[in-house]
Amino acid sequence: ALEKTYGKKGMGQGDIEELCDFVLSFFGYDDYVLDNVLSAPERDVFYNLEEYGFLETHREEINIVKGRSWRINQWTYKKDKIMSIADKIEEDAPEEDVYDEIFRQME
Repeated sequence: ALEKTYGKKGMGQGDIEELCDFVLSFFGYDDYVLDNVLSAPERDVFYNLEEYGFLETHREEINIVKGRSWRINQWTYKKDKIMSIADKIEEDAPEEDVYDEIFRQME
């Protein structure tokens, strides 16, 4: 899915593989990542992935002592969206005969 999205934007195969490894290093076998473990540059990458629909954020508030609340921000990946992009078959435009085009222009 990353290759189909970022590859169209001009990102090289090596960079796409690094991005994939980067994301997997945070998620591992889980489907969420706590936001507070991310540095600012890492969070920027996650925001970019969110723009393309791969990730989304969730906020949860938990009540703790003396009526205070604790906010937990987390990132989750959108498995259905990722799978639909990965499974999408790109249809190539049918090849047009160059000579037919030339003769059409001459008419």
